[in-house]
Amino acid sequence: MTLLVSARAHVLENWRRLLRYCGTSAVGVVLGQTILRVCYDLFGWSGLLSNLVAFMIANIPVYFLYRGWVWDSSGPTQWGRVVLPFWLVSLAGLALSSLAVGLVDAATDNGWFITAASVGAFGTVWLVKYAVCDQYLFGPALDGESVDMGLETQDDGTQSAGVR
Repeated sequence: MTLLVSARAHVLENWRRLLRYCGTSAVGVVLGQTILRVCYDLFGWSGLLSNLVAFMIANIPVYFLYRGWVWDSSGPTQWGRVVLPFWLVSLAGLALSSLAVGLVDAATDNGWFITAASVGAFGTVWLVKYAVCDQYLFGPALDGESVDMGLETQDDGTQSAGVR
């Protein structure tokens, strides 16, 4: 199955989760960027410090929204298997964002350019974060549920993706 066909099948099967993921991400962006701009514009902090504070504060509710609302994961929090990897993926976004914000902050004092650098960098990590959360952290296979991979059993006992 090609990557495009696989991605299309995933979107068709998981569109509600994807919409919740987008909504949660939008909440995180609005919250994070609001905090970034308050720290940068009102407090006069550097772009890097403002970006770090915004990341630390906004990522907490985003984690809980991903876990509870997007993936409907319940039960005790698994710090080593879920929380730590979530924050490591998030920190990759922070590292890229900090690099971008630092470069832009050194070139200009325009808060809108700082915002654009931060959003653009985190946006590049966004799809990777979805895949990690879905496949390794919160996905249905990890909760012990059966996963329908969209495979159809043929008359000869073989399985196919059923995509034509």
